[in-house]
Amino acid sequence: MLSVTAVRSSLGRLNLFARRTIAARVVDWARRQGARAAEHNGVTVVTVTWNSLPFLQGFVQGVRKFGGDSVEILVIDNHSTDGTQEYLAEQPDIRVIRTPLNIGHGLGLDLALARSRTSTVVVLDVDAFPIAADWLSVVLDPLAQGAVVAGAYVQRAFIHPSFLAIRRADYFRLNLRFVPIGVKVPAGARPRGLFMDVAEALCQTVAVAEGSAKLHRVPITSTRGDSLVGAIYGGVVYHNFFSTQGPPELMEQSRLAWAEAVQHYLS
Repeated sequence: MLSVTAVRSSLGRLNLFARRTIAARVVDWARRQGARAAEHNGVTVVTVTWNSLPFLQGFVQGVRKFGGDSVEILVIDNHSTDGTQEYLAEQPDIRVIRTPLNIGHGLGLDLALARSRTSTVVVLDVDAFPIAADWLSVVLDPLAQGAVVAGAYVQRAFIHPSFLAIRRADYFRLNLRFVPIGVKVPAGARPRGLFMDVAEALCQTVAVAEGSAKLHRVPITSTRGDSLVGAIYGGVVYHNFFSTQGPPELMEQSRLAWAEAVQHYLS
């Protein structure tokens, strides 16, 4: 017989699933509207955040420092309750879309693409920021030369959404989506069928439709120690793996690495 705690937990998961199912329909509507909307030449840098204010502040500082006035910034706030809403309200140069619930990372990115109005969108994780003046050219030049997706290569055959660039026209033309497929399980746990992470199915679709050569990989050029903590892509973008999830010891290492990276690159 199930305990009361187990029943409540199951009902909570069911409720979240139902709410996200409704949210997915709303995002699909936004995608249809976005596909018909006019766009202008330019770059929008987007991120999705949920209760990650210290990392969001570093992201904003880095994009402002190395993107300047040449980029627009769009933040999807997944209903944060840690002061993020108040912080963003004081940033007049940032477009903000605040969701009524945490719709997840992948669905948040699909909403961002739907609501962006520039010809190109660059995605960064909230715990990532540029560290070099040429960071945009590292991904925009490959797009200009024919790539469909350009950005960070971490594992498997996809461009990681911690640093990813794509043209809106290609996103809609190929009916791409950032949402993951399947259920992710903790490291070492028994798999529960197929799982494709955020942006992985998007990249697989591109590879099938137009060939894997259309995926331009920017490799990790350095990390802090022998893990992925404090990874740097192509010498131009810093990404702080394990900031908000993962083994406690790696999360603590990540927080220390983040503070050092902000001091080193953004002071």
